Amino acid sequence: MKIAFLKTGQEEGVGRHILALLKAFKERGHDVLEVDLREGDIRRNVESLSNFGPQFVMDINSTGFIVGQQENGEKVPLCDAMGFAHVSIFTDEPLFYFSSIIDATRANNFLPIVCDLKYADTLRFLGNDKGYFYITPFIDKAQMVPTTKEKEINVAFLGPVIDPDIVAQSILRSIKEKFAPLFFEVGDFLFRNPEAHLLYAFDYIFSMFNQTLQEELLKWRQENPEEFLRFLNDISAYATAKKRWYIINFLDGLEVKIIGKVEGELPEGHEEILVNNVQDLLNVYSRSRLSILVYPHNVPTGIGFSPLEACYMGSAAMVDYRATLPGFLLPGQEIITFLPIDRADIEEKILYYLDNTKELEEIASNGQQKVMQRYTYEDRAEFIIGLFEDILQQSVNASRDRNSG
Repeated sequence: MKIAFLKTGQEEGVGRHILALLKAFKERGHDVLEVDLREGDIRRNVESLSNFGPQFVMDINSTGFIVGQQENGEKVPLCDAMGFAHVSIFTDEPLFYFSSIIDATRANNFLPIVCDLKYADTLRFLGNDKGYFYITPFIDKAQMVPTTKEKEINVAFLGPVIDPDIVAQSILRSIKEKFAPLFFEVGDFLFRNPEAHLLYAFDYIFSMFNQTLQEELLKWRQENPEEFLRFLNDISAYATAKKRWYIINFLDGLEVKIIGKVEGELPEGHEEILVNNVQDLLNVYSRSRLSILVYPHNVPTGIGFSPLEACYMGSAAMVDYRATLPGFLLPGQEIITFLPIDRADIEEKILYYLDNTKELEEIASNGQQKVMQRYTYEDRAEFIIGLFEDILQQSVNASRDRNSG
């Protein structure tokens, strides 16, 4: 089997774990070609693909999806023109990559694999009606750093942490004033309902506005589809900022170390820790007894990659509860949960576990063991290889049926 992987530079975020799949493919005897689209011109990269002759081409978040243009101006997806299946693994909310996904939905040979089940709703919203597959997030041990038993930090908080007023002011400069109430109402609804999906929240709140505004927004959406999709992404960013700002501002006196960018005035005792790369981030996890990870609204269900990283590094991960979580890590045994709008729940749990360090250490140890045993790349690679083999067999069967007919 020939598999090409298209990347756009060095993968430095959680998507770097996906690269472990390539290692697994090679170990199983498959031919793998890696193409960096930022190196050389597009024509040379397409020639490399053509010469290699892949059956499958993969990327992360559809960032490597290539569309050609015929002389008559018609756009043709490269996967259809060359006859390979284009497989995009979505580690993040597909709405962030709407431009390339809209092109991909026109392709017959586009195959999305999502790392959160709700991403399928977004794909359908953007026009993909050909189905999808799901894999759980996982860790590539080779992409991690050695852990330490030295715990210098009591409470770490994964940022960025930005005053939502700053986010709102920036966004409101780029949208129509008449749509501002809708922006705030949907953002506030998401804040109050942390497990709600953005698309559901928007439709629900939008239906409550007066008919005149509905007609104006629908007209604007039809004439400016990309601006509307950016508007949805802006709402998600605002709701995430509001949730994190709410939590960090009543953890007064705990001397929380915030990992990443901070914009706004923090409560006394909190401190920003700047990280320059993934290694810095992982080292902070390793040095922290408790790591609070407030889910962004672009991770609506499931587990996400960041809590797995914190657990792997030996820190007790504390995340906002969602109904699907026990299927991944057991609350109170392998991970700590909190209700994101319940101040008492969060404060009481943090103070309790800092006073009962043996219980905290046991949860950290259990979480670390669970991630090492269940959330590695090998079984995900087996699933994808099996999927590819099934697709190839279906293609062979279809070809045989055509010839026999």
